Amino acid sequence: MDLGHKKIIVLTPVKNEAWILERFLQVCSFFADHIIIADQLSTDGSLEIYKKYSKVKVIKNEKRVYNENERQLLLISTARRLYGLGNILLAIDADEILAANAMLTDDWQKMIEAPLGTVLYFEKPTFYKSTNTVIRYDGNGWPLGYVDDGAEHKPSPIHSTRIPTPSYAAKFYLKEIKFLHYALARLDAQFSKMRLYSMIENINCSKSLRVRRRDYNSKNDFKTEGDRHEISDSKWFAGWERRGVNMHTISGSDLYWYDVEALEMFKTYGVRRFYQDDIWEHDWEKMRVSLIKNGSKDLPNTPIVPPNIIYRFIIRLYFNFINRSIKDIKRIIKIIKR
Repeated sequence: MDLGHKKIIVLTPVKNEAWILERFLQVCSFFADHIIIADQLSTDGSLEIYKKYSKVKVIKNEKRVYNENERQLLLISTARRLYGLGNILLAIDADEILAANAMLTDDWQKMIEAPLGTVLYFEKPTFYKSTNTVIRYDGNGWPLGYVDDGAEHKPSPIHSTRIPTPSYAAKFYLKEIKFLHYALARLDAQFSKMRLYSMIENINCSKSLRVRRRDYNSKNDFKTEGDRHEISDSKWFAGWERRGVNMHTISGSDLYWYDVEALEMFKTYGVRRFYQDDIWEHDWEKMRVSLIKNGSKDLPNTPIVPPNIIYRFIIRLYFNFINRSIKDIKRIIKIIKR
């Protein structure tokens, strides 16, 4: 194995991320040697954006359904085939932007010098409603990087760890390096994503109904998300802004692909399967009719009838009570253990 000079290789799945793709690729082009994109049938102009960046290698993910496991294996195997082993794999999403001061930290050099078989953990401060406020999380961060020794990756269909984490791996917690997460800067898009996730978890039987109702609660305003809310650090932006990167504009949409995919799932699995999921604040029938008028296919042929509003109210009341009770019990146990 010729290790030579470690390359930094960004591994990113994309489906219709044009709203932030320019920002992501501009920043990645400054620090990465290669950017591998697994594009999943994007239709929003993403394909044209890739062509502007010489470090980008696009591979096709032609699966129509959400598939974290397959896309992760595709990205990792492509990186190994094209650039060999011994490199730093950074598995980051398009809405996770490296903070501008990251490369000036001691942790950046520690990352570069990390030995093979090291899992790299990073903090992801999450913007809330805009880039002015950020949600911070205590703890050691997320495993987003791996110094690649060829270890097998064992992903799951949803909420999968993105990189190999073999039992023998060393762990580096690089708290000075931040990846700025834009997910909650667009709350309408986040709720759309949550609806799809709830349906996927239903189909895969990967979370119970109680946990789905807790994790994908359509009434969640994220005001208590994380461990604390803070004003964003200007140093996260300044260096990129001096290079002409727009770090603050957030664009929304009247239609997100998550909901289109959810409609397709209604056709495949039936509407009633999802009656107890917390997805019915959305007007699915209005969206179905509009999309069909505009020529969309693979959608339900019959009207989508939501569950009775009283039934929905009772379900919400019941699971809110159960989840609050469990939370209170855990809090009391934690106090007692002190």
